[in-house]
Amino acid sequence: MRAIRLLGVTGVLSAALMLAPNALAASHWYVRTAISYNSLSNHGWQSPSGSVSTVSKHGLGLDLAVGRDLGRVWAGGGIRGEFELSWKYNDVDYFTQGGTQLAGTTGHTRALAFMYNLINDFRPESSFDPYLGIGIGYADVYYGDYYGSNPTTNAESSLNSGDSRFAYQVLAGFKLNFSRSLALDMAYNWFALADPSLHEPYSAGHGTFTSSYRASSLVLGLDWTF
Repeated sequence: MRAIRLLGVTGVLSAALMLAPNALAASHWYVRTAISYNSLSNHGWQSPSGSVSTVSKHGLGLDLAVGRDLGRVWAGGGIRGEFELSWKYNDVDYFTQGGTQLAGTTGHTRALAFMYNLINDFRPESSFDPYLGIGIGYADVYYGDYYGSNPTTNAESSLNSGDSRFAYQVLAGFKLNFSRSLALDMAYNWFALADPSLHEPYSAGHGTFTSSYRASSLVLGLDWTF
């Protein structure tokens, strides 16, 4: 069901691009591929033995974007719009429960997002082009193989659950334009989801609770314009 909803949003956004005004016909298409270094904010979840807080390790991500660059269209710079598919992955570092660090920790958190970004390039004609952007879209997040045991009470906590939610992000970075067709892209990305709804394991009653997903990323990519 989450995958169907994600594909549905993808279709709507793709249709919007195809219906763009004819004035965009003189613009340039580009493709960006990138790798990211992610920091995931601490988030909580519920187990039968109580609330658990998660601290994650830094992780990696991959991004693929296709967009149209309009060049300078107003006094403040140039505008470009892009569709972006991103994947972020972080292993769990440790869990805490009531101030106690759990033993035998395992788990990972994964997010797959499809976004539409609107970006303002401040110096589109320059070899150094800083930019700011915002994005909205839809993301599927999964909290997988979460497990930890309380060394004081021997109570076990586990989680395998996910959800799909509205997502939003802020972008700030710069491009180093080596030529008209190739640029190095470096950026900071802050990405968040509307709080996902998760489920306890069936063995624990399959109760429902909300968690959170907030990630900060340093992104390094290459842009090809054609």
